[in-house]
Amino acid sequence: MMLAQQRLLGLLADGGVHSGNELAEVLQVSRTAVWKQIRQLEELGLEFAARPGSGYQLAAPLELLDAGQIAAQFSAATQTMIDGFELRWRLASTSDELLRSGPMAPGRVAVCMAEYQSDGRGRRGRNWYTSVGQGLSLSLAWCFPVPPANLSCLGLAVGVGVVRVLRGCGVQAAGLKWPNDILLDDRKLAGILIDVKGEAAGPLQVVIGIGLNYSPNAAADAIAREHGLAPASVTGAVAEPPGRNRLAGLMIDSVVDVLREFDTKGFGRFAEAWAKADCLRGRDIVVDTGDGVVSGVARGISPDGQLLLESGGTTHRFMTGDVRVRAA
Repeated sequence: MMLAQQRLLGLLADGGVHSGNELAEVLQVSRTAVWKQIRQLEELGLEFAARPGSGYQLAAPLELLDAGQIAAQFSAATQTMIDGFELRWRLASTSDELLRSGPMAPGRVAVCMAEYQSDGRGRRGRNWYTSVGQGLSLSLAWCFPVPPANLSCLGLAVGVGVVRVLRGCGVQAAGLKWPNDILLDDRKLAGILIDVKGEAAGPLQVVIGIGLNYSPNAAADAIAREHGLAPASVTGAVAEPPGRNRLAGLMIDSVVDVLREFDTKGFGRFAEAWAKADCLRGRDIVVDTGDGVVSGVARGISPDGQLLLESGGTTHRFMTGDVRVRAA
């Protein structure tokens, strides 16, 4: 069934009008089977223009993911480090897929992507929603032979790598919101999640999950309804946005660079860049730790990645918590 959906979407991705007869003939199925697959694609978040009597047409053309086009963006150094690159049509979670795989050798990388992710995870057990062809869902696995002292800062360093790519592709206003969000004018553009498994003394495997809103879609709006933060998208921010494949390849390449540098030099090499991209510094914010709420002025982060909050003449430090900008 998934292969049938994938083939049908490949025919419709150009955004043109395709008759039921044409689609049925190419796929060698009945028109009723085509109609059923269209309904299932709608359930995956795709929107179709109304073309009564004419056929089927996507509301907008899609660039479907292509492993070859993505890998073409990798540097020579990244190419030599990747042990596995899996691109799937549909998965529950790209990060969970890598967590179930065997341990990585130190200095090697495994990558998993999915065109559609049905059960993506965010922080604190939340869901990350995306629709087919309208976002990026990718994960990378890496092994530290000895756990680094500042492992808690890895998500911050990865955020720097993601923002570098976005700004290089024209999304100049992209910035970082502690601890793991990429924002665009206070709207959520992407999120990062770090999973860790292994022994305290090492080796330690980490899986870095990244979800990004590429184009506006109803699934991204669901994020706003659940978490109160309006979504942003790459295509909504840039007049000539990069293609999904190019952006995915550049992002993977950048995160591999971050992992390599973080492994040997720690977060110190990223601290200045993180501070320059900090969306919260100097603003009135509220931090909810789950045990209580503290409000004050954001003062950046400490060398070990803790959020600094000035309140009532005292500087508070937070290792975790939900942050929102306080309304004026």
